[in-house]
Amino acid sequence: MTGENSISSVVASLSGGAGIDIRKLAEDLTNVERIPVEERLNRSKDQESAQISAYAVLKYNVEELISRFEALDDASELLSSEASSSDTSKVKISSVTGAAQSGTHSISVSALAAQQINISNSYSSTTQSINGGTGFTLNITDSANNVTAIAVADGSDTPAGIVAAINSGSTKVSASLLTVDANSSQFRIVLSGDTGSTNSFVISSGLSDADLGFHDSGNGNSVQAGGVYSQQLAANAAFSLNGVDLQRATNTVADALEGVTLDLQSIQTSGSTQIKVDKTQSELKTKLKDLVESYNATRYALSEVANPDSTDESVGGALVSDFAAVRQVRSFLYRAITQDSSTPSGSINALRDIGVELKSDGDLEFNELKFDTVMATSAADVGVMLSAGTDNQSKYDSQPKGLARDIIGNLEESLTDSIDGLFATRTASSLEALSDYEDELLALDVRMTSLFDRYIAQFTVMETIVSQLNATRTSLADTWMNMGNFNKK
Repeated sequence: MTGENSISSVVASLSGGAGIDIRKLAEDLTNVERIPVEERLNRSKDQESAQISAYAVLKYNVEELISRFEALDDASELLSSEASSSDTSKVKISSVTGAAQSGTHSISVSALAAQQINISNSYSSTTQSINGGTGFTLNITDSANNVTAIAVADGSDTPAGIVAAINSGSTKVSASLLTVDANSSQFRIVLSGDTGSTNSFVISSGLSDADLGFHDSGNGNSVQAGGVYSQQLAANAAFSLNGVDLQRATNTVADALEGVTLDLQSIQTSGSTQIKVDKTQSELKTKLKDLVESYNATRYALSEVANPDSTDESVGGALVSDFAAVRQVRSFLYRAITQDSSTPSGSINALRDIGVELKSDGDLEFNELKFDTVMATSAADVGVMLSAGTDNQSKYDSQPKGLARDIIGNLEESLTDSIDGLFATRTASSLEALSDYEDELLALDVRMTSLFDRYIAQFTVMETIVSQLNATRTSLADTWMNMGNFNKK
């Protein structure tokens, strides 16, 4: 406080006074006014900070609950599928999604997709010069007669240089060096393209041996297509699925059976391979259990922030003074979990119809037996009730969206919206109040500093007067003493 400097000068200049510690007296009198107000404002600040933390905790829990409903709003994600192959040496199952429908399918592979392969002339080393050290252009012509020019630089007219130039070019053709013998005295360049009949290619250049032997039958390029020889021709996979003949450019087939990716392994010389797809409800069951757990966790958080006897040191009892907010959140959650779907189907209208049930204490429990019974006869109705039978439906779509999306929209609009949601508005109010309390504390400090200075000034005057009176008293006492000794010998 600014009065402290004046205290030192006053005490130093006065020879005596009332004998009172005026600095401590001024502080004590100031604190009588400061401390109650300061403690009240700090308590209010702590309360608002705790409320902000409590709103954040509740928002987190509600957002977690919303994410559980988001796992239920697409029809393809509600039921998982399993697929098996009767002969994995012929056809393997690469992946299965929930879109795969139950059933048994027959597939017979008559040809595998292949890539074109070509082999060059033989070279004595990887650095053998092919054009006397002079660069040249190698042209790669695809099946659509598009020509890509590959520049081989001066000094790079070697097997290794040609391989590097081809691999750095923007074509579907890749090159590698093949060591023919154990003595590393014979090398060939091997070219390969993508699988599929449309991925054939032709090699040419301006050299005397224009194709560098890549299309010479004597180099092992013994199969012909369109007058061009290759070691292996580009070809499509050919197979029959449920009696329908199909072709694909690769041996990985993702668009023949919905939701099932097939890997063709080898040709079927006789008979066929059976692909069996089964729907399983285990994924939906897990998601509903997660939903129940998340809902109960949110209710527990609500009880803690509203409980004045909570042992949680951070947010326990933080919303005792804002029980209206707690009540609103509970009400929104209850309505969400008990409401009927905008797309009921058959006898399936709400979560209660598929085993998600309210207990007497307000928490949820999952009735697994009821769920299994319903799914055995009404799995399709469950999917429609939850998702309206749609996938990736926009929240702005005016069409019915199913229970999951209904609940998501209600909870986001009323609770978690970043502008108008309850958590946002309550947090903004507490932040404003917190700022006001900070301003009040600053104003209090200014007032108390002024009050302290005023006390110091008043007590300094008092000390000065008392000191003067003491000096006068001493002077009078000396005078009277001297008068009493007058005329004494």
